[in-house]
Amino acid sequence: MALTTRFTRIEKILDYIHANLDKSINVTEIAEQSCWSRWQLQRVFLETTGLTVAQYIRELRLSHAAEQLLSSNAKHFEIALECGFESDVSFSRAFKQLFSCSPREYRQRGQRHGLRTPLLCHTTSKSPWTPTKAFMQIRIESHNAFTLYGISTWVHGLSSSKPNFQTSVPKLWKWLENQHSLYQQSQSRLHLEENALGVVNTYDNSDYPQQVLYWAGYQSTHRDPLPFEEILEVPTQEYAVIPIHGNAQAIKEALTWFLCHWLPESNYDGVSGFELEKYEPNYDANNPDSDMEYWIPIRPHTQTA
Repeated sequence: MALTTRFTRIEKILDYIHANLDKSINVTEIAEQSCWSRWQLQRVFLETTGLTVAQYIRELRLSHAAEQLLSSNAKHFEIALECGFESDVSFSRAFKQLFSCSPREYRQRGQRHGLRTPLLCHTTSKSPWTPTKAFMQIRIESHNAFTLYGISTWVHGLSSSKPNFQTSVPKLWKWLENQHSLYQQSQSRLHLEENALGVVNTYDNSDYPQQVLYWAGYQSTHRDPLPFEEILEVPTQEYAVIPIHGNAQAIKEALTWFLCHWLPESNYDGVSGFELEKYEPNYDANNPDSDMEYWIPIRPHTQTA
């Protein structure tokens, strides 16, 4: 079966699931909406999305429940019944498995953590002649305030008429890595153990029109800056988390898809703040098999500034 045909059929199945989350759904019923048997559907769905059908439905229902805990005064058993659970006990057990805390604790914390949103299809291109479809699932996370130690420069970002971030950002990281290497060689012990983190300050600055301030650095709980480092205090913020697989071009494509398609159709608004780039160990911007996450500040529609 052609890849595009398979994705189209999976999209139709996802549409059916999303439209019936408040009802009882079983895999046999979903299979009847497709060309596959129950067993075939399970195999194709897992291969395409990385999730089983039951796992996907449960995660969406529990994420809706978590949102209800934060945005309403509904009782736990009322939320459990609304989300398809037969009892408060089974709801609490499933909720703790996904969020590592009870519904009561989640409500008391008052922060969105680990919320799954519906899978959506977007098109990437390894080259202009080979468009590739992929499913992406955005998480909603709160990130506590932290201190970043690093260096910064003004860059022309994605929204600029002359973007240069794909060349200027790697140069900044290269300079920072060289400085750290030189510093470590001059010390009797290794000074740094933190993970690398990119931070983009998207607040408007009239002195640098169409530019954003980009920071390359290391998140740390407590240490003194190195001689060549600056300090940035990043406040607590709520984020939409975009998983990205691929090189620097994949980042641009994912952000464009997020801003043009996901955000306008979501229940969230984008806000000015500090965007985060969280890299997997040994991340390489030129490697098509690299993984990272891009965190964009958001707030629910109903929340005012």
